[in-house]
Amino acid sequence: MPDTQDLDQAPHLPRRNWVSIILVLLVQALNSFSDNFVKMLLIVLSIIIAKDSWVGSHMELWLGAIFSLPYMIFAPLAGYWSDRFSKRNVIIWMQVMQIICFIWLTLALWMQRVPGSLEICLVGFFLLAVQAAVLSPAKMGVMKELAGSRRLGRVSGWLQVTMLAGILGGMWAGGVWYGIEYEKTGDAWMSALWPLIIISILGFGELFASLGIQKTPAHPEVRWRKSMAWEHFESVKIVFRRRSIRLAALGVTYFWFISNAISFILVTLTKELHHGAVGGAGPMELAKVAGILGIGVISGSIFASHISRNRIEMGLIPIGGFGLVAGLLWSGLATLGSSWMYAGIIFTGAAGGCFMVPLYAFAQDKAETQQKARVHAGMNLMDCLGTLVAVAVVALMKWAGWSSSTQFIVLAIPTLGAALYTMRLLPEDLVRFLMLAVVRFIYSVRPVHAERVPQTGGVLLLPNHVSYMDAFLLGAACRRPVRFVMWEALYNLRWTKWLMILVGTVPISNTRAKDAIRSVAAALKEGEIVALFPEGQITRHGMVNDLRKGFELMARQGDAQVVPVYLDGLYGSIFSFQGGKFFAKRPKHLRYPVVVHFGTPLAAREATALVVRHAMLALSSTAFLQRKSWSKAGDDLVAFANALRLGEAEWCRKGDVLLCLEPAGSLVHRTLKALTQVIPGTTCVHDTAAAKGGPIVAFGTRASLGQLTGQERLAFCLDNDLAPLPSTTVLRGYIDAESGILVSVEVPDPEMPAGEEGLQLGKKAGSLGRLLPGLNLEATDHGVRISGLMPGKDIVVNLAGVKLDEHGFLVLL
Repeated sequence: MPDTQDLDQAPHLPRRNWVSIILVLLVQALNSFSDNFVKMLLIVLSIIIAKDSWVGSHMELWLGAIFSLPYMIFAPLAGYWSDRFSKRNVIIWMQVMQIICFIWLTLALWMQRVPGSLEICLVGFFLLAVQAAVLSPAKMGVMKELAGSRRLGRVSGWLQVTMLAGILGGMWAGGVWYGIEYEKTGDAWMSALWPLIIISILGFGELFASLGIQKTPAHPEVRWRKSMAWEHFESVKIVFRRRSIRLAALGVTYFWFISNAISFILVTLTKELHHGAVGGAGPMELAKVAGILGIGVISGSIFASHISRNRIEMGLIPIGGFGLVAGLLWSGLATLGSSWMYAGIIFTGAAGGCFMVPLYAFAQDKAETQQKARVHAGMNLMDCLGTLVAVAVVALMKWAGWSSSTQFIVLAIPTLGAALYTMRLLPEDLVRFLMLAVVRFIYSVRPVHAERVPQTGGVLLLPNHVSYMDAFLLGAACRRPVRFVMWEALYNLRWTKWLMILVGTVPISNTRAKDAIRSVAAALKEGEIVALFPEGQITRHGMVNDLRKGFELMARQGDAQVVPVYLDGLYGSIFSFQGGKFFAKRPKHLRYPVVVHFGTPLAAREATALVVRHAMLALSSTAFLQRKSWSKAGDDLVAFANALRLGEAEWCRKGDVLLCLEPAGSLVHRTLKALTQVIPGTTCVHDTAAAKGGPIVAFGTRASLGQLTGQERLAFCLDNDLAPLPSTTVLRGYIDAESGILVSVEVPDPEMPAGEEGLQLGKKAGSLGRLLPGLNLEATDHGVRISGLMPGKDIVVNLAGVKLDEHGFLVLL
């Protein structure tokens, strides 16, 4: 069986692991369903037969307390068994024990009116709770062995969703089934007996499913110590040793306190709605409100699991906490039995799911491998303490005679305190989550090879710089939290500095280079991921600028790995410089598609500016070849490839008329026709007289430049002649004669802010122009080798006597 590190590096989990994960989810869902089905049967049975008895009138509280006791008594032992033995075998043993418990309960119900029958059922329910207590750390711990750390957030979310689905589904089904049977027969005991017999048969299905789980290793090195028999809080000590796990466990404990308290209050609510009613209306109402709560919890858990599919989103926790406060107030203030009350219960459940899922995933991920099961046993013990507190709190509120509405409102008070505390603990995570939520709403971000970013240690991300949103988009694509480098002048702005501090921005000064290097290196040494834009400026011509070499010292002093990154698809978005302006343009898409390609990590000493530039070029080639827009190419793939790359360069303006100086059907003409598809709003004509309605941009070769009239806004010469152009006002582009691919082009020098003139050049004397985006380039002994020309075509361009300079121009040797 692969270890967790191998699973994390693999792009896909082995099929056998996926099957085992599904089986674990199925087993624990059915187990939770059966346990809570029985729990609901006993609650509604007591409502019918023992309204005034010391057991029946408070059955929900008795069952809540009884179910918690085994976790308190046997939690350390359950944790040891799961750490010592194969977790898969522990799961199988517990399915056998569940079947035995069902037989006990069936016999107790069959005895019906024998004195103490209800109390005998409580003993059987206690044994069922013992089974659940031993099963819990095994099913939680086995997930990391099957899924690894990287996928744990998503799988843990599934585990919580299926467990909650089982819990709430069992409660709903138990109440509805009992109500239907009681309406038919009027026999309270038999109405519970027949459903229990069917559920007992279902237990054999759980057993068979558990046998199909992949074998997991035992750990004989984990030794039994006699002191474990009485060290009931040993697992809690393990939880409390690390602050991060302790806080997560306390958060989970509060979730179970509040969720159990709400469940108990729902019984009171049901009795208020059906006071004095006969028949099955009461059990069905209880099933209804439990099902409504379940819809909310499952929805919130699915949402949180989806959000945490690539990384654990701790920012969800305070949001879920404040959602719980709002939901409790909503439920308590709404009219009893109204649609608004039910909507409030759904909202409360959804907020609880968002609160709980990331906490569980975080604790699971941070626990040491050999202590993972005992950490969860300790968390279960704490959860049970939370449940017992809920029993005591609700019992006190019932004794005070408070209505269910009042109880909801009272619970909102401590929940507000918990929400404020989580916000104080996680301000950075909360702000980052909210910011990235906005980014994901505006942009559709798709990471490619995000697994290449090392899971631990300092990492320096080096992306190309296309727009003002690049940092946020990179943060949305990376699985680990990312700190960004920002110029000190922007960092110190009064209205944004607080935000920069919260998101962990690293300020640097261009006048104190050594301080900048030390600041970034210090963050890298602390194991942080730092993103630095090595170009130092947003591209204003659409292509990659020269890379400043300061990052080389930062990586070496920080002893960090370097990961090149290429942001594809951003040129043309609102915050890019396309059209000669950053902001004054309309969005092209409701959710603008962006693809973030992560490169192979480089050792610090290998990551020179030249190596990183070539890595970016390789990523840009991969990105271009994977674009969906190739589906529009038709049969003329060469012309479309030229147009697609030429459309990335900054030369075109809205309403430009493309004047073709070459004959119809020529490569230049075909390229311009394809360009009208790539750049909407442009038209292609063959003579100046037809060029009406907009500025003219002429395209031709050396042979056709004589047709220029001087009225053109721009003129391009696209051919394969290396000789200098006769006019310095004509922009050149180099087309490979054999493949027909346009590999480089000059563009007008972009307009720059005052004091930054000349920092970005669109043309350079003696060059063939800038290498176009989407082309991979390798230096050879005699020149350069350009590849990645078209999808599905293994064609290369070899240019002798040419090199790529540090600014991105193809120049003659």
